[in-house]
Amino acid sequence: MNRSLQLIIAVLVTCVVAATGLALTYGLTAPRIEEQDRLAEERSLTAVLPDADEFELVEDAEILDAATEAALPAELKSVYRAIKGGEPVGWGIKLASRGYGGPMQLVIGLDTSGSVSGVSILSMNETPGLGTKVQTEKWFIEQFAELPAGFSDGDVRGLDVISGSTRSSNGVRNGVAAAGRAYLEALSDYEGGSE
Repeated sequence: MNRSLQLIIAVLVTCVVAATGLALTYGLTAPRIEEQDRLAEERSLTAVLPDADEFELVEDAEILDAATEAALPAELKSVYRAIKGGEPVGWGIKLASRGYGGPMQLVIGLDTSGSVSGVSILSMNETPGLGTKVQTEKWFIEQFAELPAGFSDGDVRGLDVISGSTRSSNGVRNGVAAAGRAYLEALSDYEGGSE
């Protein structure tokens, strides 16, 4: 009985020390991780909308609700209005789309007419050497810029996928299609959208 109590106390002390260490480590690193995530998102927005001087986070609940609904089954994370010289030049849409290895965090740039100006992959867990080709094969990302203004899901489905990484390719295609639906349903009539 005494030996069992000693083991229980030892396990509890170990758990408390480990939990305290993890909490302290998280407390010290969380602000740095958040800053790195913010910088990565900012770099992605700049990459997909290179003409913009600044990005304004859209906080209008009605617009975000409509964009979120239109983007389903992709998960809309945030919407930014791209500004140059005080004038809107497009939209940055951050969303998560399902790939082979789970959710892919994407940033899709659309100009004010709804044409794709760029696609950036923030993070993914795709198979190295296969699924990661969606990021390394330039032609794959570049083909989205050929979509017409106000493109449909069918237009996106007509684009090529990478052989051997179909589910990863479809994850990106589905994300772009979701961004297009969000634009058509919620952003095109928003202040700064196409007239």
